Amino acid sequence: MVEINPKTKQLIDKHTKSLTEEFYKGNTTALLKIIEDEELNLHINNYEDHFDGMLVWDQTQFHIHLNEAKGNLPTTKRGRFTLAHELGHYFIEPHRQGLKRGLISPHPSNLSLIHSERIEKEADKFAASLLMPQEKLRDFTGGREFSLEIIKEISNEFQVSLTSAVIRFAEIGTHEVLAVFSSKNQVKWFCKSDDFPYLEFKFDVGGELPPTTVAGEFYRKKDSRYTVVELVDIEDWFYWKEGAPEYQMYEQCFYSDLYEFTISLIWFE
Repeated sequence: MVEINPKTKQLIDKHTKSLTEEFYKGNTTALLKIIEDEELNLHINNYEDHFDGMLVWDQTQFHIHLNEAKGNLPTTKRGRFTLAHELGHYFIEPHRQGLKRGLISPHPSNLSLIHSERIEKEADKFAASLLMPQEKLRDFTGGREFSLEIIKEISNEFQVSLTSAVIRFAEIGTHEVLAVFSSKNQVKWFCKSDDFPYLEFKFDVGGELPPTTVAGEFYRKKDSRYTVVELVDIEDWFYWKEGAPEYQMYEQCFYSDLYEFTISLIWFE
């Protein structure tokens, strides 16, 4: 898996913090104000199924292209992430200079849960930090019990997709959480908070979900009941070991239209 250099992460956090302190409306980052301030050219057109967004240098100016055919408008949650991603390519110095010098060819960006290219992952990190600043997100979610409702509130307050909200909350949120992304009963990916208890998973990426989990039952029974918070046994998801947390474990599932994945949230209280 491609990892972002810690120094690059620090630079992204520093840059996005500066932008979100200047361009905002409540907790929502004012992306169009950033576009205007940087005098960037924004083009919103129908590019069929070719890409979500693209940053282009024409030897004199930068242009951001958004594909409205795939739902990328500055007013939609998908479009806001795409626009923030392209701003990442513009503001991250090696990306911008690479485009200007011809070292990086203009390339179409597509929304993806897992990017294999470093520059795409860096632009995703920039987008998440720009749209969901750490201090604002932690202030917004702190002091409450965790559940999918908090993720929904983040989605609406910061105008981001539920999937983006889950990943960002796992990264910098106020409660430890594990999120498992699956499709057709197969685990596709997972992310977790740094402070989530260290436990051995009963699943592998590419393998089937453990059958007794809420997510596993969701696929087997196709029952909407599994979207509610369920009290589960630690051994549904993990191999028990000495010193494992003794407090209650919960699981809640929901379906992501953006990536067509079922996302299972697991946490302790």
